[in-house]
Amino acid sequence: MRPLVLLLMALVAVEAKIHHLALRGDARRNIRLTTFGYNAGGTFELLLTNFTVPEAIVNPNAAQEQRSTEKLGTIGFTLSRGRAILEGIRSNPHVCQMDQKDQPLDALFFTFDFTKNQLIVKRTGQIQDIVLCPDLADETRCLPPVEAPDGVPSLTTQVSTTVEGSILNGVANKVKKLLGADPNAHTVVEYVDYVPLKYSDNQYSTEFGIRFTEKQRGLYNFIYHNCFNYHAHGYSDKVAVDFTVAIVEKNINTYLSAGDVAKPQLYLYMSFMFMVAGFVWAYTLIKSEREFVYRTHRLMTALVFIKALSLFFHGMNYYFVAVEGHQQEIWAFVYYITHLLKGALLFGTIIFIGTGYTFFKNFLTDRDRRLFMIVLPLQVLDNIAMVIIEESEFGEQRYQFWFEIFIFLDLLCCLSIILPVIWSVRHLEEGAKSDGKAAFNLEKLKLFRHFYTIIIAYIYLTRIIKLFVEMVIPFNYTWMSEAVVELSTLFFFVLAGYKFRPEKRNPYFKLSQDSDDEESGVALTTNGLFENVSRVNRGGQIAVDLTEIPGAIGGSHDDLSDTEADALLENLRRTGAADVERQQLPKSVQL
Repeated sequence: MRPLVLLLMALVAVEAKIHHLALRGDARRNIRLTTFGYNAGGTFELLLTNFTVPEAIVNPNAAQEQRSTEKLGTIGFTLSRGRAILEGIRSNPHVCQMDQKDQPLDALFFTFDFTKNQLIVKRTGQIQDIVLCPDLADETRCLPPVEAPDGVPSLTTQVSTTVEGSILNGVANKVKKLLGADPNAHTVVEYVDYVPLKYSDNQYSTEFGIRFTEKQRGLYNFIYHNCFNYHAHGYSDKVAVDFTVAIVEKNINTYLSAGDVAKPQLYLYMSFMFMVAGFVWAYTLIKSEREFVYRTHRLMTALVFIKALSLFFHGMNYYFVAVEGHQQEIWAFVYYITHLLKGALLFGTIIFIGTGYTFFKNFLTDRDRRLFMIVLPLQVLDNIAMVIIEESEFGEQRYQFWFEIFIFLDLLCCLSIILPVIWSVRHLEEGAKSDGKAAFNLEKLKLFRHFYTIIIAYIYLTRIIKLFVEMVIPFNYTWMSEAVVELSTLFFFVLAGYKFRPEKRNPYFKLSQDSDDEESGVALTTNGLFENVSRVNRGGQIAVDLTEIPGAIGGSHDDLSDTEADALLENLRRTGAADVERQQLPKSVQL
């Protein structure tokens, strides 16, 4: 279960915004702080403050040379392009990804060196030319490096190459030769090979920014790693750290990730399409005969309009995230309310249709009511989990917990709404085998099977296929997975409305309200003469009504046993109408 949840978390699309996360006493091995897709010109800004490790690991009162990091292991961050490190965390949970610097990963590894008060930078893969700078406002320090003649970017070319600088470098090389050092040794450059750490009051802090170029565009994950908490280092006690991190991620003219830029327009367009579908459905109900318009049809009308409003508020919410970097409370609130109502109405309507409520029976059985008592509270909890996820940061401990709850409840609700359809299919299969209205039952059975197939397809498209779409499409087209979900929902609504539209020829409404009530009656004969003979359960009694049999002779009410009643009915079937006229039978036999 946990690997599946981690995979879903790696694929799930989450709103981008200005992040602020404060962790206290956190001993987790890996914390995904953010996921964001950058186009050319996108920027990443990090402000890390109050980073504290236990004194048992690094004694702040010791001399600098005594503050060894060997016992600490490795603690730091990774900024990686793609999902390689996330996949490594999922598939190899006992291997610290900070130790994978020799792998061909597109990543920057930031490792704490508490001895030198530095955040050591190790570059691998195809993004080694990423420029780190202390302040994005200083364009001179955030420009991409100059490429060497061989086409390989040289990170140290950012250092001044003036004549005076060349003379000083020459003097420095001569001094190195006199001292026996290698003059060709790489010169450690600030914000190229390391990011300086500020140390004050037992706490570390730093900040830097990145401006991405066309070659560096992609989906990036920024993850915190605590490799001390792996058994390979021989320590049983977990090392808990404190830190506060503020992250600002942007693309040009928007705070949204590259794959989310189109979502505000997508949701608003889909809202308009659902609104049009709602008006068309309402017009259909108005033009239909009143006797064929049931309560479930009106519930379907409310569902379509609530869905349209939910999409509209969702689009407006995304618009303000794009403009301001965070949600507007009013738009987020109305979106959560309409989303909750939409979920309850959707699952409720599916159950109503699946059980046949108001279409061919006017009540819910005890089994149906129990299903409602289970599914609707689950839907409320599911939406509460969704709200908590939307309002949480990736790195918060409650995020993963509520994400697991959300996935579990959502799958449970999807499985639950299939049950009433299966029950109705089985009931109609049994009814189709009886002698009475087999043709009608077969037509309705076929319709129910189509509805069952539609529900299964809807669940797969909106839950499973969505994830596969996100895996195969480019990072800046992840909005297409949401388009698949919303278009699938619209198609599901239209198809269900067409199947169960209020018209006389619809096979769903050919039988009367009471004819197919599985709790009240079962057809007993195919003979037209005895078409109205039925056995009805009423509080453990069986009533056989013969008042409409041609030729039946009224008389006194006799009490008969089950065996006598069955024998009497069997005799009726064998003898036919002529024999009925010769027999003196009571009008009704009550057991």
